Amino acid sequence: MMPASSSLKLLTFSHKNTSLTERDRLAYTYDQIVDFIPRANAELGGELGIVSTCNRTEFYRYGPTLDDLWAELGPLVADFKDLDLDSIGSPVGKRGVEAARHLFRVSASLESMALGENEILGQVKDAHRLILEADTDSSTIERLFQFAVRAGKDVRTDTALCEGTVSVSSVAVDLAQKIFGDFSDRTILLLGAGETAETAAQHFSADGASDFLVVNRSRDRGAALADKFNGRFAPLDDLQQALAESDIAVVATGSQEPLITRQMLQDVTQKRRHDSTFLIDISNPRNVEPSAANLPSVYLYNMDDLQSVVNANKEARREEIPKVESIIDHYVEEWEHWLQQQRVTPTISTLARYFEDARQRELDRHDGLSEDERSRLEAFSKGLIKKLLHDPITNLREAVDENALSSEELEFVWSLYNLRDFEDGNHED
Repeated sequence: MMPASSSLKLLTFSHKNTSLTERDRLAYTYDQIVDFIPRANAELGGELGIVSTCNRTEFYRYGPTLDDLWAELGPLVADFKDLDLDSIGSPVGKRGVEAARHLFRVSASLESMALGENEILGQVKDAHRLILEADTDSSTIERLFQFAVRAGKDVRTDTALCEGTVSVSSVAVDLAQKIFGDFSDRTILLLGAGETAETAAQHFSADGASDFLVVNRSRDRGAALADKFNGRFAPLDDLQQALAESDIAVVATGSQEPLITRQMLQDVTQKRRHDSTFLIDISNPRNVEPSAANLPSVYLYNMDDLQSVVNANKEARREEIPKVESIIDHYVEEWEHWLQQQRVTPTISTLARYFEDARQRELDRHDGLSEDERSRLEAFSKGLIKKLLHDPITNLREAVDENALSSEELEFVWSLYNLRDFEDGNHED
């Protein structure tokens, strides 16, 4: 367990403060998260959790206090991602209770581009799972993410914020519908076979689409998704031909490099005799080369372009926000109480050892005592230490039970008795 000097800090790069290009550079795959967490923990000490989605990359760290977390973590991120640190920009930082509150708001979808969308809860669950899979002890951060998942579930169960689900995928379909109107005679290409692509297919199908073409690196997953919608499967090598056959393409993969290039689309438009091709790139990072948007007959939209559709959705859901905030407040209190319990236990243990050490050293100063005298002095000193510790320990425990113990107050106990020096063996006789 970590001492009171440990703290929670958050660094967030999101659609609110970071460009899409920067978010692309910072996107982490599942494997990269599992690999990076132990490296960062070994380098900085403490525990790390990462949330990486199409709209955000966030680092949650619990450990010994660092004055400037990004100054320490940033170079590790740049080295791991092979980036120039200056090309990333600066994150927004939060600490303590506000960092925890932010994660709970993310899980509840209050921080999402699409207010009330459901995909983010699954992504927070994935982040929690990856913390467990990383080869490191991250019990405090792991518990923080447990609270976040529970908060997100309660929001979806006890409020109407997420009713009539609005996800990134549904927003993309709404945008396509504004351009095409009727999907009944359109071919829909799904590049990727994950949850986002399947959700998009469900929305297209509900709005009249029936001709689906799935392209995926894995034949098994791609064919399985195609079968669900009575569609066709094509391997990734046939991507260019699939684009030529399709009117609308939803691109949702985890590829770290663009799968659709400007040159590829230039050839596609010629094959299609310049019929319009509509692409929605909701991959993380982007999988369609941005310069393709300049081609005639190519209409390319990315995550940032979906914002206008999202704004219309927000107004209908705003009345649920006070209920959601109340749920978040509850979990913030739960988190603070749990954290105080974890902090106060080692504080009480160290304080007791500190007093016992002082008692023993004072006894050792008195040589030449008879066995009876030493026995009496031993009993007297133990009783005295017990009385001296009774009120501090009782008050600490009661403060935790009442959720009234601040980190500053706990840190004061450590400073008052120089407990950190005592733990390090640097106390004076």
